[in-house]
Amino acid sequence: MSLVISHRGANKEAPENTLPAFRRSLALAVDGFENDVHLTKDGHLVVCHDDSVDRTSNGTGLIADHTLAELRTLDFGGWFAPAFAGTQIPTLEEFYELCDGLKVIDVEIKRAPDGSTAAADGVIRLAKDFGLFDRLLISSFDMDMLQACTACDPLTRTAYLYHDIEEPLVEELHDDLGAFAQKYHLAAYHPFVGFVSQSYIEECHSHGVQINPWTVNQPHALERLRDWGADGVITDLPAQAMEMMYGQPQ
Repeated sequence: MSLVISHRGANKEAPENTLPAFRRSLALAVDGFENDVHLTKDGHLVVCHDDSVDRTSNGTGLIADHTLAELRTLDFGGWFAPAFAGTQIPTLEEFYELCDGLKVIDVEIKRAPDGSTAAADGVIRLAKDFGLFDRLLISSFDMDMLQACTACDPLTRTAYLYHDIEEPLVEELHDDLGAFAQKYHLAAYHPFVGFVSQSYIEECHSHGVQINPWTVNQPHALERLRDWGADGVITDLPAQAMEMMYGQPQ
């Protein structure tokens, strides 16, 4: 059975990457969360997909140029629906407070606009503080960020995210799935769902590498990945995925 990992929370029912979205996912009894984190100007980790606040709040500018206090004055819910007006950007601590019952916590770390990988240490340290390190899976499109994570603690489980099949690093990955994972100390691959086949999953599993494709929203894709043995599915539609995987309509 493939684990159901809620992408940015239940983001079709509540504003993405907010506490209401993650709480709705908990009500659906999902197996895991996926989120995105950035560092603020004053060194706090906050949960947001974009490096700017423009799309998902009533503010403007880069997260890295705002303090946490400044970000807390912004509305991160009104854009989605009036009922969510006033929703604040979550800190990573607030996110971790919801994660105790989960099987997997997929934190995607975004590289800072200045290229810094400083977020790695905080993500790992806080996971340990909350007793979640054994379930933490840090994912990123940025291999330097993943390497920074394993430098912080070699036991950190990391996953390489990718969608550009012609990117040189992805070409290296597909040349030898096992050797690539060993070279970069990866526990998992998080490929775009269109790149996944049964043989790909089987080869990765033969090397001890987990597969959690994204973003899996079509019923036929959920069914296929379940039957092929994908370890998890990262989905925008956790209710549908829970019914497919566990027969639990919500």
